[in-house]
Amino acid sequence: MGREDGSAFEVYDMRDASLVSRRVAMGWSGAAVLGLVGGSAWGRQGEKEADRKEPAREMQEMMERSRAFSQRMREAGSAEERMKIMAERNAWERQRAVEAMKESLGFSEPEWAVVKPRIAKVYNLSHPQRSIGPGGAEPGTEVQRRSGELREVLRDESAKAEAIKAKLTALRAAKEKDRRELAAARQSLRQVLTLRQEAHLVLRGLLE
Repeated sequence: MGREDGSAFEVYDMRDASLVSRRVAMGWSGAAVLGLVGGSAWGRQGEKEADRKEPAREMQEMMERSRAFSQRMREAGSAEERMKIMAERNAWERQRAVEAMKESLGFSEPEWAVVKPRIAKVYNLSHPQRSIGPGGAEPGTEVQRRSGELREVLRDESAKAEAIKAKLTALRAAKEKDRRELAAARQSLRQVLTLRQEAHLVLRGLLE
């Protein structure tokens, strides 16, 4: 290698004198070629740098959004306002979890328009959340409601077996209904996935 002051060709001049006339004939075309190659390499390097910066930028935006929610919670003037902010944050986090699958699984925009509703349905069914009411978190699904009813009966030490059996049967029926709905949603999702995408979602627990 030569020096950075433009004398890189001197090394070759000393090894092979024929390269001198060759360099004169070509003028600075060799340097131009090197410049293009270098520019291409720098371009690829720039793309790699951009790829590395993209997750960092997304992480920064996520942290800023999270801090904004925390600030709003501190400034909330009532319990109702805090519940509303909590509901907004939960919805944002769930949406972000779904949207994150677009890039990681390599969906194009047209594909994502078809796949997103199906992924969202499976995600929501497999990750049920409690609704946020004035008094705090409340049962949001039938399974959660039936579970709460069964717990309430079990708190009563004098509850009759018939009452316990009725609540237990209702809970089992609600769970079976959820299992069937989730199985149908998963089957619908599999129909629009490649085998590789399906495998990734199995590892994430979204599919079985």
